[in-house]
Amino acid sequence: MVMNYPKFPKTDFTEDYFGIPLADPYRGLQNAKDPKVLQWVKEENQFTDNWFDQKELAEKIEELKSQKRKPLYQSICSWGDGFAAAKQVDGNFQLVRLNASMEQEQLLVQRGTIENFTPFQLLVCPSDQNKVMVYGLYDGEARPSALVVDWESKTVLATLKNTFGVVWSKNKAIAYYADTVSDTKAQTCRSRVMACNAVTGEEACVFEDTQNSIIGSVHVAADKQHLMLEMWDDYCHSRFYAMEEATGRVEEVTQSVGVQLTYLDSLDGFHFFISKEGSSFGKVIQIPYGKTLAEAETLREETTQVLDGGFVLNGKLYLTMMDNVSTKIVCLEKDGEREVPLPQKIGTAFLCGKGEGKAFFTYESFAYMPVLLSFDGGEMAVVQRSSQEEYPDVVVEQRFAPSVEDKEPIPYFIVHRKDAKADGKTPTWIYAYGGYNSAMHPWATDKVGGLNIARWVQQGGIYVLATLRGGSEYGTRWHEQGMLMNKKNCYSDFIGVAQQLIADGWTNREKLVICGCSNGGLLMSALVTMRPDLFRCVLDSVPHTDMIHFAEDDRGPMYITEYGNPKESKEMFQYLLSYSPYHNVRQEQYPWVYIQTGECDNNVPPYHGKKFAARMQELNQSPNPILLRVLEKGSHDRGSGEVYWQTIAEMQLFVKKALGL
Repeated sequence: MVMNYPKFPKTDFTEDYFGIPLADPYRGLQNAKDPKVLQWVKEENQFTDNWFDQKELAEKIEELKSQKRKPLYQSICSWGDGFAAAKQVDGNFQLVRLNASMEQEQLLVQRGTIENFTPFQLLVCPSDQNKVMVYGLYDGEARPSALVVDWESKTVLATLKNTFGVVWSKNKAIAYYADTVSDTKAQTCRSRVMACNAVTGEEACVFEDTQNSIIGSVHVAADKQHLMLEMWDDYCHSRFYAMEEATGRVEEVTQSVGVQLTYLDSLDGFHFFISKEGSSFGKVIQIPYGKTLAEAETLREETTQVLDGGFVLNGKLYLTMMDNVSTKIVCLEKDGEREVPLPQKIGTAFLCGKGEGKAFFTYESFAYMPVLLSFDGGEMAVVQRSSQEEYPDVVVEQRFAPSVEDKEPIPYFIVHRKDAKADGKTPTWIYAYGGYNSAMHPWATDKVGGLNIARWVQQGGIYVLATLRGGSEYGTRWHEQGMLMNKKNCYSDFIGVAQQLIADGWTNREKLVICGCSNGGLLMSALVTMRPDLFRCVLDSVPHTDMIHFAEDDRGPMYITEYGNPKESKEMFQYLLSYSPYHNVRQEQYPWVYIQTGECDNNVPPYHGKKFAARMQELNQSPNPILLRVLEKGSHDRGSGEVYWQTIAEMQLFVKKALGL
């Protein structure tokens, strides 16, 4: 079947890198506002509309809506006798107020309440419950904002811009945040910590970082005395500064050197951290107030679990960790440590808020539907269930596959029915990410295609979550072996897992669908150019694809710490070019590919997806479709509301047709 894709006019634009001429025929697609680009995008969306049977699509949307689970509360904080919380509905967050039992809710803010603004979180001032912050993102802006609001009068007192996080003081109506500004020419970022008086709306700078910091963060300590200011050098190294809130005095904790520490809290004269300095899985250290890292004391030595966080509850310190990529929680006590029971051995618990004397967690696994748990230091109690679904016939296993280059054993979860047979014919869906020191945990819903994993498996499919290098699942070594000049290990890891599934007789190339988003979209885009023969279908969401020009994007100075700077050296340029998906599209028999991006994406500009799609459509030699879906109001997601349902319905129908289900 010949595909008459829309054509965008190519140019002979060429740039020189270290004496190497580099053609960029679709350079014009980087100008999102150009009328020619807008017309081409309109035609691409129309082409994708026409490809799908609209009656079948409408039926799929209704099917998905009928199966959706009850959204769980997240980002919980105390508010009067009850709580403020967020819940995700149809791809967007709704901010609500709850009573003490969480049985009654009042909808306060959602998409559309504030013009061109997507809310994420509602934060209530502990000392003045009439002052709140609405944290979210304005359409098209590169960084989130927080609106400081007088709730009684519904008056916006201040708008805090360019921040990846905001916190309230525990003592007074002061909002603290770090703003970060990129200099794309110098390839640097600068951060400072600001304090906003919620009564007057006035702002003041309380700390200015003199070094390059890709992100700044502010943590409020449980001792109600300190703020811990964190300046990120990259995605695993930070510098920490302890600030006495009453006096404003700032003391260096890490002596201006970026180290691999995660701040836990401050209490009883000590600052508590997880340290991965010379300890890949992490140990717990305590630093006396007024002292530095050089005078730290070890509180808990490294074990076989990877420490990833912690919290203070009722005066006790708790640690969260990954035990073979599943969550474990322990309480540190004088005579040792006590494990906190969780619903299953393989699963994921995320701290999603704290109230008076309680901590809240969401918990889920591949065949365990998400629940909201309340923890008072004793038992975990289920507060809210997303579904009554149960899948006793679904099995979860963790296995290992050799990476195709260096044979590193790569862990992966495989989810299948008890009676599944390795006959080489099973439809198999693989998700992976592999980057930014971020862990991918067991979950109930695929993060790209909105797939109900247990239902997919119950109906005869297999689901695989591959734990690639570049993430944090197995400590700092795991991350470092999948970044910078080791980035291609991620692709070798994924290929190794896919080949192992075929070798073990679970599936074959014609029944293999792979998906990823963001850095995982880069993964998908790279894989389809490296091994087009290995996969039948690819879902490629909000991807980085131009690894030569990404550094010039607004967030480029943040991302070069993970990928490298193509202008830094000829060696780095050639390495990035060797896997840059846009530059490696050839005349080739490509599989089915669905590429999705959003015009308002604040993380990865949509030109990445557009340029890749244009080149794939031009050069593909197979009859397989290369579809592009550009969401007009989409950000770094699959859209919201009806757009969200259409996007995931298209993805699932695309897979169905590709695999002949």
